[in-house]
This record gives sequence, C-alpha cells and structure tokens, in this order.
Amino acid sequence: MKILLATNNNAKIERLKKLFHQIDSNIEVYSISDLGLPIVEVTEDRPTLTENAEQKAKTYLGKVDMPILGNDVGLYIEGEGFVNAPKRIALGGLDTNTLSKEEISEKMLNFWKGIATKYGGEVDAAWIDSFVLLYPDRKINRAESRREIILTNQEFGKSHLETPIRRLYYSKTTNKPVLLHTEEEEEKEMLPIVTALKKILEL
Repeated sequence: MKILLATNNNAKIERLKKLFHQIDSNIEVYSISDLGLPIVEVTEDRPTLTENAEQKAKTYLGKVDMPILGNDVGLYIEGEGFVNAPKRIALGGLDTNTLSKEEISEKMLNFWKGIATKYGGEVDAAWIDSFVLLYPDRKINRAESRREIILTNQEFGKSHLETPIRRLYYSKTTNKPVLLHTEEEEEKEMLPIVTALKKILEL
C-alpha cells in the first residue's frame, strides 16, 4: 500500500513515516516533495479538526493514484479550550516570509510558555489528532486520537524547529518530558495515534 501525506510539516512527516513503518513495514509513505508535487498552502478555517484534515487531503485528490492522508491537530488546554490559530497569534500579524524558521520557532515557544505561565507554570492539556484517509475513489476513513499532557513554561531540551512546544510538555502516560522519552516510552505516548492510524487503515 502507498500513502501520500498531505502536509508540508517536516516534523509531522518524520513522525508519521515512522509510525506507519511500525504498523506495517510494507506501507510506502510519501511526502509531497518526495513525489515532486506542488506545495499548496491550505487555509485551516473549517469548524472542526476533521474537516480541516479532509480539506488537506482533497487538495491532492486526482493528483496521485494512492490514498491521501490528511491530518489536523489541536491542543486543548484546561481553562482555555482549543487554542485556535496559535501561529497567527504568536506572530502577531507578522508575515512568515519575513522571518527565519528560527525566529518563528522562538515566537511559538514564547507563546506556549506564556500560556503555561498564566496558570502558574503548568496546565493540563491534551493533543487531539484527527486523521482522514481519502482514497482515489473518494472513499473516506476517519479517526481521532487524544493524548493527555501537562504544558509547562520549562524547557526540557531541544526539539525540531517546527515543533518547539515539544520542549515544554510532559506526557501523562509516562509522567516524563517527551524529549526525554526512551524509544519504549515514546511508543506508549504515540499509542493513541497508532490506534487511530490502524482504524483508518481498517487493520
């Protein structure tokens, strides 16, 4: 089976490729750049994560002869609800084209730190991932996962530039900062996502 990942986020691509390989090493996972497809920036303005994920997948419908995975993720924070458009808020209206990846990452990091600081340095939160697998015949499989975390204003190490928030939280599953996970602990943390991916694959 071949799958196209409808995302330009390199950190997300690396994670999903690894998880699919764990599920079944025979699954071939491709990024947009792997196939030389034009990158399309999708405005995530739908009312739900699932609808955003579906919108991303449909962007590449008809351009490849394989299922397309769309994914949208939201962070639910106790006292805040879902944090909508965190990047736009963190950048304060600045054009991303005028900033380096490092500058964007630093602004995002400070944004998340600010929320944790508002609640005394740490706050309960949860990652909600919505997945949509869109087949060439327009069949759609959907699934959702939830991972409970505690967001803090402390940095526990260095992370991918595109996921600076990973420096700041620890998993309730392992009671440990995610950047300090062993491979086994990371598998436990990712189990809800693996379960969701198996569901859309109908395994």
